[in-house]
Amino acid sequence: MSKARLLPPLAASLWLIGCAVPPPDTRALALENAPLPDSWRAGQAAGQFDADLLGFPIDGELRSLIAEALRYNADLRQSAARMEQAQAALKAAGGAMLPTVAIGGQAGTSTLPTSSMGTSGAGLVAAWEIDLWGRLAAERSAAGARWQASALDLAYARESIAAGVVRGWIALGESARQVEISQRMLSLSQQQLTLVEHARSVGRDTDQDVALQQAAVEAQRQQLQAGQQAQQQARRALEALLGRYPAAQLAAAGWPSLSDTLPAGIPSELLSRRPDLRAARQRFEAAFYGAEAAKRARLPSLKLSGGVAYLADTAVLLKSGIDNPAWAATGQLLAPIFTGGQLQAQVEAQDARQRETVAAYNRAALNALTEVENGLAGERLLRLRQQALQTQTDALARSVAHARRQKRIGKISQYQLLQQELNLAAAQAGLLRLRGQRLDNRVALHLALGGRFPT
Repeated sequence: MSKARLLPPLAASLWLIGCAVPPPDTRALALENAPLPDSWRAGQAAGQFDADLLGFPIDGELRSLIAEALRYNADLRQSAARMEQAQAALKAAGGAMLPTVAIGGQAGTSTLPTSSMGTSGAGLVAAWEIDLWGRLAAERSAAGARWQASALDLAYARESIAAGVVRGWIALGESARQVEISQRMLSLSQQQLTLVEHARSVGRDTDQDVALQQAAVEAQRQQLQAGQQAQQQARRALEALLGRYPAAQLAAAGWPSLSDTLPAGIPSELLSRRPDLRAARQRFEAAFYGAEAAKRARLPSLKLSGGVAYLADTAVLLKSGIDNPAWAATGQLLAPIFTGGQLQAQVEAQDARQRETVAAYNRAALNALTEVENGLAGERLLRLRQQALQTQTDALARSVAHARRQKRIGKISQYQLLQQELNLAAAQAGLLRLRGQRLDNRVALHLALGGRFPT
């Protein structure tokens, strides 16, 4: 077999060997100062974590709001555009490994041998850089990892937007109910003021008693106004999340019933489940392949090119014996010797980038673990607080019922009965706040565990 026939299979063999880029060593991502425990420290319910189990139902109206946010939210569209950019970069990196083919033509009238316009004709040219050392493969792997990271970022953004809609809906429902309680408390306080003013007119109470009660009324009025402000802010925040104009026109709906404690699985599963942590891992892999490509850029490169051209008669006449069409094939082996330190600087920059992605992954992992531990602790403590406040509220409700009976037989005054009803309303407002906190914490915990939200 001739040497010419040996060149193509030899080049193909070198290309295949060079494309074998070793995978990154993910042991660098281990949390050196924070080894993962076998179970969550804050406690958990028995059983595996279910990504579809939120712990309370999401009705059709809320599902439609989630779908609206996923369609119109500006942050989500931004994440989708970034993924499309990364996908285009991946296509470009893959195309760099394939031969390039171009067609062109040239025309001129000059007969001077030194003139670039002296030759007229059209030709087809092909060029191919043989990936001897896997540099192009490493660049393609880096682009692929960046695309995977952007796709995972988009997935996490979708879940975060959905969770934000649910949390906004919970805040809106709570604010509407708090306004109702504040209106009732203002009415009770105004009734007390009427009683005190009447008592002053008959000499039982003084101007000071009236002034104190007026202050109490204004305090309740201020509380109502604060609640109305919070309600408008909750409406506008949710409308902005949906991509709507913030007109504060959304109406609140019913609240769901919360189930028992959410099973949370084990910490080690979290690192492979949450999309944002998987995206951070992909960015580490992209930095690893980027460093490998920079190292391989210091090695010799081999480029093959060839083409065929048809020359015009005016050019062929300049020299007899020119074949028409004309064929050409060249090979170029280029080894960098002196580049002013640019190639080494690129290696150092990529190595630093890789260390940065390791630190970013560690930070993201610790943040995720902290979110889960806080969510689990909140799940338990908020439940205990709600149980205690529910017991207090039930006791106050029984006291009000007893006070009403005492009022009918003349043992207490109407003012005293109203005061007990105010105490009950205040406890109900606190219980409502705790219920909202538990629902909000459940949504945050579900998101922190890598859960999904229905659309």
